[in-house]
Amino acid sequence: MNIYSDDRFCAALQAAYYPNQSLLSTPFQLGDRIWKLPARNATKPITLDFFASAFIDFYEPQSFHSAELEILPTAGYLPKVSHGMVTVTQWTEENLAQSYEASPTILWSEFSSWDDFVKHVQRQRSSLFSDSRRRRRKLEKEVGELTFRFDDRRPETRRTAMQWKSAQYQRSQCTDQFAAPEHVRFFEELAQRDLLQVSSLSAGDQLLAIHLGAFAEGRLYWWVPAYDEAYAQFSPGRLMLELIIEASFQHGHREFDFLIGGEAYKWHYATHTRLIGDLGEMPLSLRLSRAAESAKETGKSIVRRSLQPFPGLLESLKAVQR
Repeated sequence: MNIYSDDRFCAALQAAYYPNQSLLSTPFQLGDRIWKLPARNATKPITLDFFASAFIDFYEPQSFHSAELEILPTAGYLPKVSHGMVTVTQWTEENLAQSYEASPTILWSEFSSWDDFVKHVQRQRSSLFSDSRRRRRKLEKEVGELTFRFDDRRPETRRTAMQWKSAQYQRSQCTDQFAAPEHVRFFEELAQRDLLQVSSLSAGDQLLAIHLGAFAEGRLYWWVPAYDEAYAQFSPGRLMLELIIEASFQHGHREFDFLIGGEAYKWHYATHTRLIGDLGEMPLSLRLSRAAESAKETGKSIVRRSLQPFPGLLESLKAVQR
């Protein structure tokens, strides 16, 4: 079971998104597995509620007794579940990216010491840690002595992280998740239930990078990283990530989970990846919605290509879209 099936996580969802409804973490059957899902009135899973599931990556099957399958309600479709775990080598050699999304992870049982892990990373990218050391020295020389807080419970740190992430979404022309007060409240609710693991990196009195993560059952989740754009040249996000990874090892965690996304930097550290895909029969309404969205994106691409010889018009179109 991962954090998305945790009763405290479900309680935070209810407080933020369903304040006037009953939301319970409820077991459902789908295929030959049991899945514990947040459900309204313990009957209607919220897995297709886009707004409330914006920060849910995937579900994992539960252990169960065969007799349970006969009495549980059935879920018809889950958009993102784990279909198992493979090594990074298997992921690459078997070309599994054609069938699944990646969710890279570090299994700490693979390493008997921190030095063993360092050697593992060096085999992927030999100069990574030495480059990080150089950037840390430069930061301390130009800005101030570095301070890393693995467990930073200051409310202002959480608020700053969400402000930085909001600015990043806007720079990238992505949906600004933290413009929605419900999302902000959700992270505050997680903090109140001791599920949010906030870490920070500072130079002198200046905050440089913050991570809004989660921790449950020996598993640390890399979730919402953010940094001060003014210090981007020092790669503060990467420096913080490596400090958090080391802290995870030193605390004796079972796993460091990068969650969904095959970004290149994750593979420098990962030992395994979960195989993420859907399960069950996609509802007709969702199939039609995705088909319409695909057609819309295809239309946009055609328009952009046709306007390539007219850069002024293309920039005007982009401005209107923004």
